[in-house]
Amino acid sequence: MIGVMKAAVAVWALGSATVLAHSWVDCAKYDPVNQVCLGYSRGYPGRVNPDINPLYSYLFSGSPATQAMCNPKTQAAMNYSPLFPIATVQPGETVYTSWEQNGHLNNTHPTKIDILYYPNADKQFADVTERSTAMVAGTMDFATDSTCYIPGYPNTVCFGSWTVPKDLVPGNTYHFVWFWYFNQNPAGEWYSTCFDFKVEEASYVVESKPMNVLLAMEPPNNVYAQGMTDAVQKQMSQVTTLGKENQDAVTSYSSQSSVASETAVVSQSPTPEPPASSAPVEPAQPSSSTIAAPSPAPQKCRPRPVLV
Repeated sequence: MIGVMKAAVAVWALGSATVLAHSWVDCAKYDPVNQVCLGYSRGYPGRVNPDINPLYSYLFSGSPATQAMCNPKTQAAMNYSPLFPIATVQPGETVYTSWEQNGHLNNTHPTKIDILYYPNADKQFADVTERSTAMVAGTMDFATDSTCYIPGYPNTVCFGSWTVPKDLVPGNTYHFVWFWYFNQNPAGEWYSTCFDFKVEEASYVVESKPMNVLLAMEPPNNVYAQGMTDAVQKQMSQVTTLGKENQDAVTSYSSQSSVASETAVVSQSPTPEPPASSAPVEPAQPSSSTIAAPSPAPQKCRPRPVLV
């Protein structure tokens, strides 16, 4: 079947017209093993919507000095629905995110995508200038033979993987931006899609496989991006925890303050008085071998560096 599709692509290429530059995230948390979507981006209308391109494609033309980071028409708020819900992840989880190539295959000088985020759950993205101040959770090639199912087909599905930062705290929702530096316009040309993740201690974790193995599978059709189904919801209920080590960063950060406080209390406790004696005791002169080193002062809690 894959060979037949590739042959059809060759026929299409003979008479293809110029494809306009545009793309967006179809699936924020994609499962390439089962080829289903486990969570969407903000305000996603679905591929069945004939107006998805004007509704959802969001362009920054000419390297603007200022412009809203998220599409004001569809992504200004965390607007999800039962059909296109927000994804749930856990710290340290490998996430696959998908989009369509739209005719921009480039193996020689591939254009790049950054996944931007803030480690503060209360911090929302406002302006495009934040592309240079936000943290980067991952960087991916937009469209190459190593990221797309059928590289020669302009509307093929492409995807890449990145890691949810380990310092995100379960029980919070964090905000992310898929930022594509298309830059075929000498003045600059970028695209963004905004999405959010609910971070929990457990989630459905996609089975890890090499990209060449995943890309060798039958290419998905648009069913994976047409909305949540009962079967996918059942799959998502099979949650696992990656391991305690993925929570250590959060645990150690939150516990450092209490440990430092307890250390300070102990250091301030009075030294117990020695028991009374009927005869005076001459104080012993400490020798060089019995002199104890001074106790170190309790260390102040230092924020843990962000892992990206």
